[in-house]
Amino acid sequence: MSTKEQLIEEINQAPEFLLEEVLNFFLFLKVRLAERSQGARSQPTPAINETPSFLLKAQEINQSLATPQAESLPADFAKNLDHYLYGVPKVEE
Repeated sequence: MSTKEQLIEEINQAPEFLLEEVLNFFLFLKVRLAERSQGARSQPTPAINETPSFLLKAQEINQSLATPQAESLPADFAKNLDHYLYGVPKVEE
């Protein structure tokens, strides 16, 4: 069975909400492919060691946190985020 046939079979069995997500993802991929092919014609190939844009954005957000704010966060904030947001029991590991 070809990939296309397998995909069509899965689509026929999938619920509508999942199909909407898959369609959105597929359209996103098409746009990215078009951007890359356009960019490849107009720009040189980026160096392998260039930082991806999402990492640059994460670094920007991290740097924008004021030191007093960052110091006021609990040490287990990431591990117990649901506890601090919703009051579920803390994870003690």
